[in-house]
Amino acid sequence: MFEEAKSRFRILQVILVLTGLALAGRVVHIQVFQHEKLSEIARSTWNEDIDINPERGNLYDRDMRPLALSVAAWRLGVATSLLEDDSPRVCQLLGEMLERTPASLEKEFRKARGRHVVISSNQVLTRQQMMRLKSEKAITIEDLQARIYPYDGLAASLIGFHRTDKEGDFSTGLESSLKDYLDGSPGKARLITTGNLGENLGQVVLSEASHGQNLVLSLDTDLQEICEKQLATAVKSTGAEGGSVLVLDPATGDILAAASWPLLEKRKGRHGDAAVWDNRNFTVLYEPGSVFKIFTTASLLRHGAIDTAMVFNCSDSDFGSFSIHNDNGHAYGNLALMEAFAKSSNIFFARAVGNLKSEELYHDLVDLGFGQGTGLPYPACPEGLLRSPAAWSGRSKPTIALGQEISVTPLQIGLAVCAVANGGTLYAPRLIREVRDERGRIVEEMEPRPLRRVMAEPLADLLRMAMAGVVDHGTGVGAKEDWITTGGKTGTAQKSRDGKGYTPGAYIASFSGIVPAEDPRLVILTVLDEPKGIKHYASLSAVPLFKEIVRDIRSGTQYLTDVPGSRTAPLELAETKKMVRVPDVLHLSLDNAAQRLGMVDLAMAGAERGGLVIQQVPLPGTLLKPGSVVHLVTGPSEVASTNNGLLCPDFSGLSNREIHSMAARMGMKVKINGAGYAVSQFPAPGLSLAGAVVKVKMGGLW
Repeated sequence: MFEEAKSRFRILQVILVLTGLALAGRVVHIQVFQHEKLSEIARSTWNEDIDINPERGNLYDRDMRPLALSVAAWRLGVATSLLEDDSPRVCQLLGEMLERTPASLEKEFRKARGRHVVISSNQVLTRQQMMRLKSEKAITIEDLQARIYPYDGLAASLIGFHRTDKEGDFSTGLESSLKDYLDGSPGKARLITTGNLGENLGQVVLSEASHGQNLVLSLDTDLQEICEKQLATAVKSTGAEGGSVLVLDPATGDILAAASWPLLEKRKGRHGDAAVWDNRNFTVLYEPGSVFKIFTTASLLRHGAIDTAMVFNCSDSDFGSFSIHNDNGHAYGNLALMEAFAKSSNIFFARAVGNLKSEELYHDLVDLGFGQGTGLPYPACPEGLLRSPAAWSGRSKPTIALGQEISVTPLQIGLAVCAVANGGTLYAPRLIREVRDERGRIVEEMEPRPLRRVMAEPLADLLRMAMAGVVDHGTGVGAKEDWITTGGKTGTAQKSRDGKGYTPGAYIASFSGIVPAEDPRLVILTVLDEPKGIKHYASLSAVPLFKEIVRDIRSGTQYLTDVPGSRTAPLELAETKKMVRVPDVLHLSLDNAAQRLGMVDLAMAGAERGGLVIQQVPLPGTLLKPGSVVHLVTGPSEVASTNNGLLCPDFSGLSNREIHSMAARMGMKVKINGAGYAVSQFPAPGLSLAGAVVKVKMGGLW
């Protein structure tokens, strides 16, 4: 009996030893061999890595007026399957924030039958609102960056749009081509979760987001508005299918305005014609017609093929195997250069280029930028067409001299005319003047970029004289004004469709003008696509458009009001008041914000609800015209009658001055240690102050 019990005890001992060894082996296996795998499972169970979205950079015009801005917003939704007994409380909470009745929300949630519903796709929230919403497990909050355009449809085809949704990012225009500047790069944060749905213990920032850069463009919104208004009028009055207006600064290559038909009045809603997002100044190719005689003349004179006194019979249209006629069959008789240029005689230039080698004409045109890319940061800019002399036929040289057998963009023509206007230097087009960081500090200044000298100054002077003659007594006389001298060249070019030859009755009318003619400040190119009837002549469509634009520039801007001379005395403008800087009204009450804006003659809009200002557009420091509107977003007041109701704001990343400014507005006391920007604080953001002094620690730039 004793031996049997002893045997059983030994078996039990063996079992216990083996079990202990197995457990020890399992512990070793878990701790050593499966450590990384199981740690990762644990991390994924209790932690979740999330992106920190960067703030997209803003676009401003040359006077820091906002063209495209990023605004922090959130998409709010409700997982109705998680509402349970919380529905009345959630409906009441959301109703207060969204200005909707709880009953309407309750009805929407019942109708969802357990599905997730989005109740606000672009909501601006205060920190307190965010904290209250995050305490409700059924409410979902998705961080967004909304894009707003303060000038609405103005320059829409140039600026484009940027939109982010579940399928990805969509953008056009400069919003697309400048994405490397504007996008920034996301950061990473680790969300510490719990076993309770909808609850977490906060997050740890693993890497900060790198925000996009702000860009100051060369665009002048005043000029853009003038050009768009006059282009719309001209298209309507001429029955044109489309058109464009381009304004350049010949001294820098700056693009000051780029209007393109069809125009976009309002960005909201659907737009059936995708052409509203395509700027014809940069993307449309066309045969320029007689405007091109400016550059033919430059090549003729540069190589001494003719001089200003040489005469050709401009009635003889017979060129042997082909004929070339003057417009409308005019027989001008013998003409020298200046009169032939003013009358735009096709026969003169077709005969004159017979004295010019094909290679000379070709290389001069290439030197002026034709058949090449401009380097403009805008999507889908074509190079145009300029074939090499080896591909020319017997009539190619005289045809090219008249602006046919070549395709160009309005920008290429405008830049080449700038070289004539400034004395002979071809500039690259400039759209970006400054690159600024998220704090508004200048990171890089984009200087004007001269490419090469394409003609001598005396030659440029002579070409400007010829262009002035066109307006004084030639085909551009409709642009003549008694208060300023202007110059230019008309072009009435036949239009080809689908490579099937010229279409009867289809023309592109254009006028390339300089103002003032003696010392040009602006180059203005007007183009109308298929104006109807007699208006197909540039002299009756593109020229009057140019004239109206020049008049509006004189009366509405400062570009031409101080042109010297007895006929060009400064005009008294309705808009000569100085620009004013937008004051900082963040965290002020509406009454105080209105008072501060009113002191600098600015109006406010968008603040229908009471409370404090939590966002303003445009940003503080922006230059605006007196009477302009500053858009405000308000949230519930965070300041109670005593400090007992005051929650501590988030000072992260703010400077000493910004912290003191915010504290003064909210009636708080702060104690700041160190220099730089706020890196930590006590009490933490969102906690009750109850009369406490907030201690802020400063650190290096981040």
